[in-house]
Amino acid sequence: MKKTGVSYGLAALLTLSCLVSCITKDYTLGSALVPSNQDISIQTATFDLPVALKMADSLQTAVGQSATIGAIRTERYGLYHSDAAMAVTAGNDSIVWGKDPSVVNLKLTLYIDTAMVVNAGERYIPQNLYVHRLKVRLDSTLIFNNSLTAADYDPEVLSRGGLVFDGGSSYGVELDPKVGEELLKIPMETLDDDEAFMNVFKGLYIRCDDPVEGKEGGRLNTFDLTSSYMAITYDYTDDDGNRRRGVQNFTLGEYYSVNICSSGARYLEQPLAADALYMEGICGIKPHISAATLRSMLDDFAAAQQVDIDRILIAKAILVFPFEYNGDYKQFDAYAPTLYACQRVKASSDSLIRFSPLDEIQDETLESGAIDRANLTYTTNISQYLQKLLSRTPGSITADDDLWIMPTLSVYNSYTSATYYYADYLYYSQSLLNGTADARHPVLKLTYAILK
Repeated sequence: MKKTGVSYGLAALLTLSCLVSCITKDYTLGSALVPSNQDISIQTATFDLPVALKMADSLQTAVGQSATIGAIRTERYGLYHSDAAMAVTAGNDSIVWGKDPSVVNLKLTLYIDTAMVVNAGERYIPQNLYVHRLKVRLDSTLIFNNSLTAADYDPEVLSRGGLVFDGGSSYGVELDPKVGEELLKIPMETLDDDEAFMNVFKGLYIRCDDPVEGKEGGRLNTFDLTSSYMAITYDYTDDDGNRRRGVQNFTLGEYYSVNICSSGARYLEQPLAADALYMEGICGIKPHISAATLRSMLDDFAAAQQVDIDRILIAKAILVFPFEYNGDYKQFDAYAPTLYACQRVKASSDSLIRFSPLDEIQDETLESGAIDRANLTYTTNISQYLQKLLSRTPGSITADDDLWIMPTLSVYNSYTSATYYYADYLYYSQSLLNGTADARHPVLKLTYAILK
């Protein structure tokens, strides 16, 4: 009888099976080549996370060509208020006014980017906006939320009528024409030199009224200065002796724009936030983790394991911040899209301090801190940070090593094809997270190995 291909295949499979079943696996093979002090095993541990609530003394709120103006009052956070200061520069490389120029009008036009309200019904409430002239020139030292005071802008209001902003797509207001007359008298060589011009015309300061005392609500308006402008319309005499009309635009915030903001939430500060973690965007209250406390907690853990702390290798370390769903999907309208661990960073060239997310945020394979609505958590990866913390001596750890849980944003640069990450000083948010005493409380989840 002729054998089929299936029969040959079956016979071969049975033969291979017999051969395999005779092989003995030796899992110790090669172990003699591994030094005994490098023999490791992966383990996990979960720690209750000690989290405080704290407000930074100052935050860098200089945001490229963006301005947030408005005020919001809530029972929990108190009054949050934001004004904006911005540099003004000529929109064209060269301006020629012509002969005998005279002002027709000077107008400021701001286009809205986003509007933040805590009560949906107040999206289009009227607000009074006031435009002032800056008395100081903005520079790299005036970039914090408390850099300017009322003494730094002229008390005279430049706005002429139309002070009310109703929350629409744009806000336009006519400014005092005497400012336009001053612009017409500035020499051409000064107009064409941005640095020289900013020394003469230092910029604008725009502020907003607070909500009525005792009343909750309000709105924060974030304006896009890349499309906003100040425009002067003027008449002049041309070379033929005819009177003509011209318009010149001035750009806003191309060099500097700073949000001058304050929060009434300082009373929420506490060394251990048992009941709840309050997170308010920009210059508001933030969850805060002491690096010294974190290191002490891990020292105690190492002692309990009877190992030297420098023998702990961290494979993964994540901070988990749970929150609860109140049954209304609109809850998330005010929540930050991303919360990440940030640190105070001092620039190498000067003494300026800013807040910056940990380097781990740049690794797309790690937990990004994005809100997880399915599991009701924010998760932040701090693996590199924690390993470096373990390599330090306890005495060398300072407040600059502490972690601040802050909203972050990413900016993609199409020229370099790189993505950059920053603490978010652009958009205001309010995120209510579980406290340290809640059943679902903040934890540190550690995956580690101990070198033997």
